[in-house]
Parts: sequence; C-alpha cells; structure tokens
Amino acid sequence: MLEQDYVGAKDTGGFMVDYWIKIVEEEDEDIKRHHYLVTANDASEARKAALAFLRHFCDEDDNPDPIPDGFSFCNNAIKVRIADIKETTKEEFKNFLLKIYTIQWK
Repeated sequence: MLEQDYVGAKDTGGFMVDYWIKIVEEEDEDIKRHHYLVTANDASEARKAALAFLRHFCDEDDNPDPIPDGFSFCNNAIKVRIADIKETTKEEFKNFLLKIYTIQWK
C-alpha cells in the first residue's frame, strides 16, 4: 500500500481497507443494483460514507427521508438503500465489474 493510505486505524494494522458497497434502488416495480468501492478505516466508516453518498443519490430531491440503511426520495417513489457491505480488494472489485460488463462473443 502507498504511504498516503496510512491513517493509524486500529483494527486494520494502520491501513485503510477497501469495502464493496452493494446498493439497491427501487422505483415502482423496477429494481436496480449498484456497486461502489469505498476505502475506509473500518466497516462502520464505510457505511457512514455510503450513507452520505446515498443522501445525494437523487438530484430531484434535496431533502430525502431516512429509511433503514438508506433514503427515500420524491415522496417515497424512489427508495435507495445499502444491501451489503463487505471487505474486498480493488482487484476483486475490478474483476467483478469486468465480468458483468464484458460481452464475450463465441
């Protein structure tokens, strides 16, 4: 890891950890799944960063309502929540993205 990644975290040996944030967006009958990578000291800090991001997920609503693990936008028409947070590596996350966004033609 790079020296700038050192932050003095207790449970990670002094280095920040990558977390895979899985987000579910529900609008009417449509369900969309989003995947993000967050680097944080621990899972609690990763959750806090993800929630701060989710608060601004929908541009049409500047004042979303909090729901468990996320926010509700546009009078509950759109709900966005954290589905899962797990420790990962940038390599594992990159491989996942390449797998779902690569077309293999035989």
